[in-house]
Amino acid sequence: MSDLPRISVVTPSYNTGRYIDATIRSILGQDFAEVDYLVMDGGSTDNTLDVLKSFGSAIRWESQSDSGQADAIHGGFERTTGDVLTWLNADDTFAPGALRTVAAFFAANPDIALVYGDAQYIDGNGSVIGPCAHIEPFNVNRLRCYSDFIVQPAAFFRRSAYEAVGGLDKSLHYGMDYDLWLKFAGKFKVAYLPTLLANYRWLTENKTATGGFRRLNEITELVARYGFNQPAYIRLERVNLLLRDSLAALRRGAILPSLVPAGRAFKTLFASPRAVASMFYPRTWRIIWMGQVLRARAARAQLERDAGFKSAPA
Repeated sequence: MSDLPRISVVTPSYNTGRYIDATIRSILGQDFAEVDYLVMDGGSTDNTLDVLKSFGSAIRWESQSDSGQADAIHGGFERTTGDVLTWLNADDTFAPGALRTVAAFFAANPDIALVYGDAQYIDGNGSVIGPCAHIEPFNVNRLRCYSDFIVQPAAFFRRSAYEAVGGLDKSLHYGMDYDLWLKFAGKFKVAYLPTLLANYRWLTENKTATGGFRRLNEITELVARYGFNQPAYIRLERVNLLLRDSLAALRRGAILPSLVPAGRAFKTLFASPRAVASMFYPRTWRIIWMGQVLRARAARAQLERDAGFKSAPA
């Protein structure tokens, strides 16, 4: 339909040959033709390029070294022409009908610059683990002071707004999407669409899973740029990591050393009334429960990989 906006989708990839086929098929299988799709590969050395070649002329792709994920995405946006933009990482997928739903929403709501929907976690085999429990209706105060509740593969935005806020910050490794949402929220209208739009693949090697304190520190610093303190849920994540460090020390029999991270955890928690209050929200415990499920799934998958490696013939 000519009245629906064209959507540009960029997939940044690097050595994601195991998953990128499903990512591409989730785009090609959409019931929406006005899609400008481009894969920006960072010079993969696994089978990624073979997978890309297997699609022939059905997709456009480039493979060359870049300076990171944000650089690849930014460059991809410059090479596409859609009025609406998003990126889909090479291990995530769109839900059926997602692009038509988003295009129709933007056509009906010309005042909205960013729209995001629901998403669910999937494992390495594509099986559903559960919903992304931290997604919630839009509230600018909660975005700034509590958490990034926008799941990136389920978020879409107008090119004009993206250019107006200066695009992605290429210096950020973990929080470039959160930074972009904060910039949008400071200047434009944002909307939540309660519809399943994407699947977020949870893997042990995800940046979110492996970022640890580095990820939390980067997010804390980027939020401070806008004059806000460490978000409550980021503070709770920090408390969790500290308590895990304390428990690990106890398991090693290091009783006194375990008290240091434990003390820092309680100090971190009680320094923030928002974080303390969040402990009484049912939503917080749903998020914590899902985090436990994700960690258990990741640990089991790692054990299975290790067992397969040990049983493989020499």
